[in-house]
Amino acid sequence: MGSRAAAVDAYRAAAAAAPSPDVDGVAAAAADHLRRAPDAKRAEAYRLSLEGWRHLERNDVPGATASLDESLALNGSDPVARYRAGRVQQARKEDAAALAHYEQAIKSARTCPPPILGYAYVDAARILERQGKRTQAISYYRIASSLFGAAADTRAAATRALTRLKVADR
Repeated sequence: MGSRAAAVDAYRAAAAAAPSPDVDGVAAAAADHLRRAPDAKRAEAYRLSLEGWRHLERNDVPGATASLDESLALNGSDPVARYRAGRVQQARKEDAAALAHYEQAIKSARTCPPPILGYAYVDAARILERQGKRTQAISYYRIASSLFGAAADTRAAATRALTRLKVADR
């Protein structure tokens, strides 16, 4: 996030505090991060994505849009930024654009943090359901309801949606 000196101090502290034996490899990971600086472009994209999310939390949709557009211009493959951009599009009542962002996050499932992936599945399913695409919505709700690492409230929302849609477990 632009504070390399603070990060270096934190890595050194982590290495110094690593237990012996270091079964989790904390000291080695800290040393690795000290040897190489992060990609400046990706770091800026991450900062802008987080800034966009904070704008959205304050209901500043234009600010959120600007920050997330910049973030995606720098790193369009970031599934978290894609999810956040989808939420901004939903705030703008642009479901098709939101769904496209959620679908991109879902396609990046391997690199998407499970809580964000769960949100993307549920939010996409809600849009699909409103569009009358029941089969695909049910599929997404099913995935979200059992996704390992998804937030409990996300899994519960997906389960409630499946119950509401009267879908039996298979």
